[in-house]
Amino acid sequence: MLRLTKKFEYGLLAVRYIASTQNGDVATAKEIAENMNIPFELVAKTLQQMAKSGLITSVQGVKGGYRLNKPASEISFSEIADAIGEPIQLIDCETNPNGCDAFVGCAVKKPLTKIQKRFREIFDEAKVAEIL
Repeated sequence: MLRLTKKFEYGLLAVRYIASTQNGDVATAKEIAENMNIPFELVAKTLQQMAKSGLITSVQGVKGGYRLNKPASEISFSEIADAIGEPIQLIDCETNPNGCDAFVGCAVKKPLTKIQKRFREIFDEAKVAEIL
């Protein structure tokens, strides 16, 4: 069963929160953690990864925090997953063939790979603005 990681969930919540701030405002990791009721350390680490990838910008100073680099209507769920290094994955076949004893001659690998591609397409199309 496909299950999203907590890290992805926290990244999505953080981006959603930043997107909901007034135009041009920034949000701090502490503010996001407190308002979304999620652990500060994980939020801070996730925000740093998203800033490093260019999805968000870190604003320094007393009134600093994080700001989106583009509108929420242009940020896909896939971009968030990629920014924090959490691939959208249903099966391990493509990335870890040694992790499966039935890899050679597997009857479900090809159909599940097609389904995984469709999941990726859904995440590519889903935008943060849809969950505001």
